[in-house]
Amino acid sequence: MTPAQQPSKLRTFLRYDRLDLTRIISSNLVSANALFLIRLFVSLHLSAVFIATLYVSARDEVFYMVFTTFTNLSNIGLTAYYLTVTYHSYSFNRHRDLRSLTSQHWLLTSALGLLYASVVVFHIVVPAIYWSLLFDPNNTMDTLNEYVDYSHHGVDFACILIEMIFNRMELPWVYILGPISMIILYMFLAWVYFAVRGLWLYSFLDWSNGAMAAAWYIALLIGFALLFVLQKYIHQGRDRLTRSREAKVAACDGTDSLGKKQTRVTDEEICDQKQEVEEPFEEVQIGGDKQEVV
Repeated sequence: MTPAQQPSKLRTFLRYDRLDLTRIISSNLVSANALFLIRLFVSLHLSAVFIATLYVSARDEVFYMVFTTFTNLSNIGLTAYYLTVTYHSYSFNRHRDLRSLTSQHWLLTSALGLLYASVVVFHIVVPAIYWSLLFDPNNTMDTLNEYVDYSHHGVDFACILIEMIFNRMELPWVYILGPISMIILYMFLAWVYFAVRGLWLYSFLDWSNGAMAAAWYIALLIGFALLFVLQKYIHQGRDRLTRSREAKVAACDGTDSLGKKQTRVTDEEICDQKQEVEEPFEEVQIGGDKQEVV
């Protein structure tokens, strides 16, 4: 590999070349095809919830909340994650290789890992905060609003729990940047929202609460970090508990023959491979006749 082809510092920092991409499309409990069907079912549900969210928000004239409340944004992230891994699962089951992952830019695959690290943390926090702080038993809703509300604050946890159980996704320590950076960006969004509308999206973010508000900001950052650590060890425990089935399922799926490290072949690497094959010919004389050999 020439110096120009050395992995970028960001690629090295995000540990892309140490990822096992087969983990994205396989399970230790079920076949890759069964995993695809599970993901497809959940993706259809989440897509229906998103469409219903758009409809009720437009109907109730609160469409701006779709892209401002943490609940909606975290569910958009969950839906995006599920749709993406469902596509990769479909591609693997159709072609029996990792072309959908290895043909895309490495940063997209790393972004998928960061997104996964975010949603497995967020969808513990969202139901917990909603049912402990925000739920109003006196609030009356129609059937469609109830469907959206319970999907956002309860079924979302079931969706991420299903994925955690059946997938083989890893959580490298660097992926803590996913949930932490997302919550920091959301804090900035909440401040912009307050500056524009003069209202706080969530009362506990209100600066006028003084030290209590500062405590909330710090507690959220610490809480998200601790939940990531918890999730990392939960994922490691899942892998240990299902390790006895790993080789059997991998052999059935064919992922055992793909190798652990699947990297995207770059144009430069293709050119180098061609140059190695197309070495210059040499002329030698045999019996008075000149022959070309490699």
